[in-house]
Amino acid sequence: MTEQQIRHLVDRWAEAELHGDSAALERLLGPDFAGIGPVGFTLTRQQWTGRHRGGGLTNHHLAVLEPQVRLYGDTAIVVGVQEQRTTARGRDSSGSFRLTLVAVNRQDGWEIVHLQLSGPLQAPDQPPPFARDPRRPGERRTISRDDLRAAIGAGAVTVVDALPEPAYLRRHLPGALNLTAETVEREAAKVLPDRTAAIVVYSTDTACTRGPGLVGDLEKLGYGDVRLYAEGIEDWAGAGLPIEP
Repeated sequence: MTEQQIRHLVDRWAEAELHGDSAALERLLGPDFAGIGPVGFTLTRQQWTGRHRGGGLTNHHLAVLEPQVRLYGDTAIVVGVQEQRTTARGRDSSGSFRLTLVAVNRQDGWEIVHLQLSGPLQAPDQPPPFARDPRRPGERRTISRDDLRAAIGAGAVTVVDALPEPAYLRRHLPGALNLTAETVEREAAKVLPDRTAAIVVYSTDTACTRGPGLVGDLEKLGYGDVRLYAEGIEDWAGAGLPIEP
């Protein structure tokens, strides 16, 4: 009976998400709820339910497939696949994501206290989005803010700040190294000893030429996997993401 209750809880949650029913979600989520999105952001219950207010998020289809329920006393863990056709702030956010949901049995019944999405899902032999090469001939390889954030979180890239040292020392992306056009020829081998490593270069913003210039310099030196975060540190900081002094 308990497993059926948990499956029913998941179905009710999916139904509330599909219809953007914030009131129903508030009843289903515990006060200490934490939701983690596909690129690692964490939302409280108020923030999670608030996604549906103001018309910024519309689910045209949402279902939890193949849910597997594991019970540990008053705690239940559900693992499945969330399939969605979604528009978020005018952009298509459709896909399939690995879903992990944790529910606890409290005085008023079962509540969802944790939810995490991973993905989007893809074939095991397909490279992740931040490792794909979308270039046409002559184009610079680039990476988006969200993909860069995911890559940094996964430890999958070496990030390089192309700005002069004073600007780098004032602030830079988490873990970023410093290399400039003026120092690249004599310092590259020391700062970036692995020429096969995945490297992301950034500078100030799309108008700054230091980032694209350093990408070209590194490619000439034989670095084979260099991408440009064209929007630069202004975009990163403007999104409220962490920077290091």
